[in-house]
Amino acid sequence: PPDPNKAKLGRTLRILQEHLPTLLQSPLPQDILAPNISLRLFPSTHPHLPVVSGRVAYTAALWTSPIAWNRVPIIGNVQLEILAERVTSEPLTFLPRRAGAIPEQLVVRWCEKRKPKDDDKSESGISLPSLRLARGVDPNKAFTGLFIFDFDAEGRILTHTIEQAQEGGDWEKGMGAKFVGLTDWLLG
Repeated sequence: PPDPNKAKLGRTLRILQEHLPTLLQSPLPQDILAPNISLRLFPSTHPHLPVVSGRVAYTAALWTSPIAWNRVPIIGNVQLEILAERVTSEPLTFLPRRAGAIPEQLVVRWCEKRKPKDDDKSESGISLPSLRLARGVDPNKAFTGLFIFDFDAEGRILTHTIEQAQEGGDWEKGMGAKFVGLTDWLLG
């Protein structure tokens, strides 16, 4: 018999996949967020940053998270290009798992969509030199990052982590067969 929790996770993954490019612009549906959802920013390089918990705090913190990579979030100015989506049941080793997280984890590699240089109306290039949380971030280049999502037994997002991705895709080395493309996972 089909596992109802896998069906719930599949539904969440499909909704999340649709919302990923605009994740920093519009909120995710509340029903796919665990009531105690948490957001962690750069825990591998900045473990001192506080973890935000709860649906309302998560949404507010997510909208302002581009400040961490030197962008002033102006509604609608931070769009994402999704480079890769992977589901793994062998979580990334550099991140501790929360109690209640199921084995499956979604790892998304993305980069900021940049407007062409000749677009003088662009406000997405505004930088904050005093806030350099993401190491070596050039405000004139697109930021590349990782979203790592953990899920609860009901298939809701339990933890959302944002990390900086190194140039060259080092985050994926050695992951080989552990990763399954999101579309392949959804197809079974």
